Amino acid sequence: MKIYLFNSETGVYLGEDFADEAPMEPGTFVVPPDATTTAPPTVERGQVLVFNPVEQCWGIRQRLGTWIKFPLQERR
Repeated sequence: MKIYLFNSETGVYLGEDFADEAPMEPGTFVVPPDATTTAPPTVERGQVLVFNPVEQCWGIRQRLGTWIKFPLQERR
């Protein structure tokens, strides 16, 4: 299962990885606390992705400090 990593203190996007399967529970994947299965949106130059773990959504920070929130979308 693909997961998306973020800094646990700042929420800044760090990249993507794959979650490990739980050894005692086949079919269940272990997602670390500083990762999510919610794919981030595409950003443009000068923008930074930041994850909000409370609201479970990605935000985009502009150079001027403007935020755009994206609702949680279920992966199919």
